[in-house]
Amino acid sequence: MENIEKEEMNLSEIIQIVFKRLWWIVAAMLLGLIAAILVNVLMRPVYEAVTLMMINNENAGKLDTDSYRSFAAEEDYYRTQYQLLESRSLLEKVYNQLDLNQYEEFANPRGISKLKNALKIDPVTRSRLVQVKAFAYDPQLAADISNAVSRTFVAENVENRISMGQDVIRALESTEKSKAEQELLNSMPQVVNSDFIKSLKQQAANLETLKAQLSAKYTDQHPEVISVNRQLATIREEINTETRRLVQSIKIELSGQFSGNNIRIVDPAIVPTIPVRPRKLINLLVGLLSGALLGVLVAFGVEFVDQSVKNSEEMDTKLGLPFLGFVPYEKNKKKESEYGTMLKEGNFLKAENVRNIRTMLGFSMADNPNNPFLITSSLQSEGKSYLSSNLLVALAQSGKKVLLIDGDLRRGRVHKVFKLSLDKGLSNIWDKDPKKSDYASNVQPIADVKNLFVMTSGVRPPNPAELLGTPKLADFVAWAKKNYDQVVVDCPAILPVSDTMLWGRYIPQAIFVIRYGKTNVKLAKIALDKLQKAGVKVLGGVIGAYQPQGLSYGKYGYYKSYHYYSDEEEK
Repeated sequence: MENIEKEEMNLSEIIQIVFKRLWWIVAAMLLGLIAAILVNVLMRPVYEAVTLMMINNENAGKLDTDSYRSFAAEEDYYRTQYQLLESRSLLEKVYNQLDLNQYEEFANPRGISKLKNALKIDPVTRSRLVQVKAFAYDPQLAADISNAVSRTFVAENVENRISMGQDVIRALESTEKSKAEQELLNSMPQVVNSDFIKSLKQQAANLETLKAQLSAKYTDQHPEVISVNRQLATIREEINTETRRLVQSIKIELSGQFSGNNIRIVDPAIVPTIPVRPRKLINLLVGLLSGALLGVLVAFGVEFVDQSVKNSEEMDTKLGLPFLGFVPYEKNKKKESEYGTMLKEGNFLKAENVRNIRTMLGFSMADNPNNPFLITSSLQSEGKSYLSSNLLVALAQSGKKVLLIDGDLRRGRVHKVFKLSLDKGLSNIWDKDPKKSDYASNVQPIADVKNLFVMTSGVRPPNPAELLGTPKLADFVAWAKKNYDQVVVDCPAILPVSDTMLWGRYIPQAIFVIRYGKTNVKLAKIALDKLQKAGVKVLGGVIGAYQPQGLSYGKYGYYKSYHYYSDEEEK
């Protein structure tokens, strides 16, 4: 069961990454599509011409008891023919015949190699047919090359079939053979290997031996000598007769072989009308798919090297902070305040997440839930003021009398959120005028949120750090704790100023805000290290501007990935 849940989570994370970097993927797909269009426009059209040939095995029909050897021999024969169709000698003849050097795509050097690359020998499966394909920019030239290769191959095959030595041919056709021609015929394998001629020659050799013995005793007129000579003459005549018979059979066999060619052209190539390259539709599809694949790879690559925090597990493993919750990203309407969702009836995603942070904060501060705390971050624009305003509304809605102090004397923003004047604010408590420096007179109530009071940063002073370092700040914090149930200070970012650490001397606990997918882990660690050295306890981390993929920002429902529930459901 755990493995199934883990696989679901992994799939969910993959989908979130894809949605998060969706524009990267779309941009990569568009780039791939543009590249494919450029290829289609700029690539020179290539035409293909095809000649269909039939190649019959010249030994076909001969009986071979070994079927495997016969099949292997036939396979070798056809492979040999396919190689001969691309042989250099044949291509040189075609190259010279068509004068291909005058064409740019086949010009020297490497003209023959270019011609070979422009050819494709494609056997038709389970047949004796083979396609000779030629590719060229000119459709007519493609047809000429395909036809020339096929015709030259057929002509060479005929020439090879009648390539027997001219001496043998003349010897076979001569009626009055010379001694040399007769010796040539007698040396032919069919004659030499004839068993009948071998036996006759053996008999003749025996008679020659007998004649030599008789000649030593008798004269040539002796009856026995005459008888041996007659037998020798008869045997020699039989040898000549058998030789003539074998020669005649050879002539018949050769005439049968020469009667036809085993290779012929079935369909000559015709001039093509439509180019085979570029394949425009396929190029477009390949461009889109390649762009999508590249975009996904880049998205996951960026995600892999991303040094930001995006979920509760990373908050724990990368920063070692307790996870308090998410603040979802919400695009506010022009006339609606940043905390407007908190005032609406019903369960909305942002409102429920902020209330969950309030609940988790209560657990973290169980020993003393009314202690004041700071809200800070490592850098500017990470969502501190956004969290401060919404969290303080949630705390006020719980019945507490709460005070939000804009502790950023340099770039205060709380007054913009609540649309308040800067004439009253924190910077006034150091004023020499007793009326202006009165703490209570610089606090402003929020009309649309009961129990919520705000002290803005006031007019920016020339020396914020020096003011925060005076004992006046300690007195003010003590006053605020006495008069309000909960005091929260929206502090400036820790890097690069030290204002937050000055606040930490009197309010030694804080919430650390991380911006979803933006805050750099190394910088966050540096900021947390500064807080630790200043003696400030970090209650936990909040991920701001969170963008859950595939979820609406309307009414809140069940959030499967993180199991967040409303306060009523928790009860």
